[in-house]
Amino acid sequence: MKRSLFGIAAIAALFATPALAADLPFKALPPPVPLFVWTGFYGGVNAGYSWGSSLNTTNVPLLSTTYSEGITHRGWEASVEGGYCWQQGPTTAFVACLEARYDFPRERSQSTTIATIFPGATQTTVSSTTHIDPLLIGPHLGFLTNANHTMWYAAGGVAVAQVGGSSTGTNLGGTSTATPPSGWAAGWFVGAGVEQMFGDHWGLKLEYDYVNFNTNGVTAPYTGTNATLDPTAGSPATATLASRPFDNVVSVGINYHLH
Repeated sequence: MKRSLFGIAAIAALFATPALAADLPFKALPPPVPLFVWTGFYGGVNAGYSWGSSLNTTNVPLLSTTYSEGITHRGWEASVEGGYCWQQGPTTAFVACLEARYDFPRERSQSTTIATIFPGATQTTVSSTTHIDPLLIGPHLGFLTNANHTMWYAAGGVAVAQVGGSSTGTNLGGTSTATPPSGWAAGWFVGAGVEQMFGDHWGLKLEYDYVNFNTNGVTAPYTGTNATLDPTAGSPATATLASRPFDNVVSVGINYHLH
C-alpha cells in the first residue's frame, strides 16, 4: 500500500513541475551594449607638460673658438586639436584618424650660461634662451575594445615649428646681444595614447609624444659694447640658437566627436 502511495505521489510531482516552473517569474537578460562607431570629425583641447633640449653655439672669430652647450627647456602647455576618424563598420575593431595639433604658448628655456670667455678680469659670460612653437600633423591608428568605446592608438607624422631665441654676452666692458629672427623647422614625431568615450560625443584621452626637429637653428651676430664679442676691428661673434631641438610631451585632453 505504501509503495503504491509513493508511486502516485512521484507521478503527481513529475506532472506538477512544469506548471510550477511556468508560474516562476522570468528574468530577462540585459540588452547588449551598443557598439560605438568612431567615423566623423572631432575637435578638442589638451593640457600637458613638455621637456627637452636643444644646442646653442657661440662662435668667436677673435679667438678662433666655438663654445657650445645643451639648453634644457621644459614647462606646462596647452594645445588645440582637430581631425577626422574613419571606421569601416561597428563590428570592425580598427580605426584610422588624421589629426592636427598646435601646442602653445611657445616653450621657452631658462637663461643658461653656455660659455665663459677669457677667464679672469676680462672674462665674458654668455647666457642664452631658446623657444620652440610646434604643430603636429599625422595619423592615429587605433585598436578598439570595450564595445568600441576605448581606442588604443599609435601616432606619428610631421612636426613643424618656429624656433628662435636670444643670447647675451656680458663683461666689465659692456654687453652685446644676438637676437636672430625666428625660423621654420621641420621634423617628425611618434607617440601613443588611449581615448575613452563617455556617451555618444565626449572622449577623454591620455597621450605621450616624442618630437624631433631637423634644423641647424637660427644665427645672428652680436651687437653692443662687449669688445670680445663685437670688436671694433674684425668680425663680430655670432650666436646659433635652437639647433637640433627635441621634446617629450605628455598631455591629457577632451574631445567632442561629431557623428
